[in-house]
Amino acid sequence: MSTTYASTSVALRPLARRRWWRDFLRLFGSHGLLIIGSAIMLFPFFWLLMLSLGTQAQLYEIPPVWIPKQLMFSNYPEALERSNFYRTFLNTATITGFALIGQVFSVTLVAYSFARLRWPGRDILFVILLATMMIPPQITQVPIYILWRSLGAINTFYPLIVPNYFGDPYLIFLARQFYMTIPLEMEEAARVDGCGYWDTYFRVVLPMAIPLVVTVSLFAFLWNWNDFYNPLIYLSSPENFTLQLGLLAFLGQYWTQYPLFMANTVVILIPVIVVFLLGQRYFIKSIVLTGLK
Repeated sequence: MSTTYASTSVALRPLARRRWWRDFLRLFGSHGLLIIGSAIMLFPFFWLLMLSLGTQAQLYEIPPVWIPKQLMFSNYPEALERSNFYRTFLNTATITGFALIGQVFSVTLVAYSFARLRWPGRDILFVILLATMMIPPQITQVPIYILWRSLGAINTFYPLIVPNYFGDPYLIFLARQFYMTIPLEMEEAARVDGCGYWDTYFRVVLPMAIPLVVTVSLFAFLWNWNDFYNPLIYLSSPENFTLQLGLLAFLGQYWTQYPLFMANTVVILIPVIVVFLLGQRYFIKSIVLTGLK
């Protein structure tokens, strides 16, 4: 019996070895592709960082100097001082902060109304809302600009903040899909206990919608922090410039000082990277629950 068991185990060793190598190659191949893809995606950021820490002369060396011999950290304070960074940062933070509050407040409420409340014309208005996503913003830019000019709001922050309090079609659709995943029995139980619509929303639904709130906040932050088109249209005074306009003005004035320009770009990217890293877990959870790809 022992002889039979030993011979069987010996016969199975090559099969187990081949299976182990097959699993190892499959795992190595999938991880290898992910590592290569990640390296390709991260290389521009690495090159941006290295350029911001280099000198002007190193840009023209052949072969390229991937890592500077001497890291010029002094490029950062010099770039921030020349670009009036602190003023533009305050303007951008103000616009982004108020816009974020408006998007979260309007999007979550409107989406909850489309997802849970029953009122005449709800489905028709939701289709019209989705249809507005097909209209290019350049078509509505002229009448909207005329409207703001008639209100005397040109060269102010109002055209960049106020529209966020009327929601965004894509975010409303995303939020509605999220609310549809919340069990209706939770709200019915709250109403049996005497909660009205507002109490049900704020005490039951909203605490379960934290991933949605974080996702909407991420989108609102990224859109407003990186917005270049709208500030370019509505802002004309340098004291009202945002970071993107300030970066453009800096490039026009110091267009040969590439290390300083790259240093400014890195500083502008840091808040975006930090905010996304802090909220990525909730962002991914929200996308999964809504069924969007």
